[in-house]
Amino acid sequence: MINYIKGYYVLVIEGIDTEKYLNFICKNKISVYNVNRINKTKVEFSVSRGDFKKIKNIYRGNKFDVKIKQKTGIPFLVKRIYRYKIMLIAGIASLLLLIATTQFVTDIYIECPEGIDKKVLQQELKECGLKPGVYKKNIDRKTIRDHIMQEIDEVAYLSINVNGTNVFVTVTKKDDEKTQKVNSNYCNIIASKNGIIEKVIARSGDAVVSVGDIVKKGDLLIQGADTSSMPEVWASTFYESTQKKPYIETQNKKTGQSKNVYTITFYDNKYEIMRNIKYKNYVIENNTKEIKLGNYTFPVKILISTFYEVEKKDVKIDVDKLKEQLKQKALKDLYYMMPASAKIRDVNYKHKVDKNMLEYIVTVQASEDISKVYSLNKTEINQILQEKSKSEDGEPVPSNPEKRPIDDVKNEYDKNKKDDNEQSNQ
Repeated sequence: MINYIKGYYVLVIEGIDTEKYLNFICKNKISVYNVNRINKTKVEFSVSRGDFKKIKNIYRGNKFDVKIKQKTGIPFLVKRIYRYKIMLIAGIASLLLLIATTQFVTDIYIECPEGIDKKVLQQELKECGLKPGVYKKNIDRKTIRDHIMQEIDEVAYLSINVNGTNVFVTVTKKDDEKTQKVNSNYCNIIASKNGIIEKVIARSGDAVVSVGDIVKKGDLLIQGADTSSMPEVWASTFYESTQKKPYIETQNKKTGQSKNVYTITFYDNKYEIMRNIKYKNYVIENNTKEIKLGNYTFPVKILISTFYEVEKKDVKIDVDKLKEQLKQKALKDLYYMMPASAKIRDVNYKHKVDKNMLEYIVTVQASEDISKVYSLNKTEINQILQEKSKSEDGEPVPSNPEKRPIDDVKNEYDKNKKDDNEQSNQ
């Protein structure tokens, strides 16, 4: 260990009677260790840095061949590092940059239940300072949690966990009995889209619309329906698809001239290296490069935007051919819009030309079932049950089989009992 700290040389001596040379070295008070014979004419040994100068003086005028095989020790290591100091500085700077970037948030993952708007939650978190690029130790969990629970009523609890450079936000929603849906056969039927009522088949519930009524999406059609006997509400619906395309196309042809603009992104901050683009007409192609070290991706991205100079040329397209293309595109669009159960009643085609733009419009009139189940909550179901338990005059319906007031049944029972007692006494 001491020799490694001071530094030492590993030498190889070659010649006849190498032992004599080693003995001669030892007589000159030079410490030799780790002696190893390689073959009959070669011997390997180690000497300290201080004794190497003495060996050089002894070697002069000698018939033996002495070569340095290895330099080992801290002094030689420091010398090599100093020779490549720029590489060392770059390595240290990279290490410090890596350590620094691990102290900042790179990604935020949000897990929230249905009914809570994720975009609104992200915006509120951003206002509280929880966003990519923030210093991890500056995240105040309690302040963020209190703010979110105050701003968003549906949130019952918010947990924030930091794992590496990632932040995981988990939202727990309030259990509101007034809005909680329950498993029940009772439901309302609402309109799934706009239309004109053609036919109402109310197998259960009370219809609130009739033939000829115009309804909008979300309007109530049948109240208090039963899912075991689903009603149907057929209506005339209308679908329209508009397709536009210029019949004079402008094509771009590259001239071969191009320039690059570099944008460096560090978290949410962007730094653009501006260049003067003097092209009158150009197209842009973007290419993003990331800096990676193994599986770790640095939060630094380089966006290379290449500006290609182009010449514009107008090309006229066959109008009849373009009409057919737009027609087929509009029909295909309508087929995706319409449900499979819809029956097409009428199709209307029309087109118009505005300057160099051709517009093709296809309108379809269809007949379809627009009923949609709207699940009821506990409060709404209780109201329906109360309504069903009332008579025509609004009074509660008695629970006895003959639907008579309970007091009348009790009085009649007492009267019959009294008559039986009188008969037995006679």
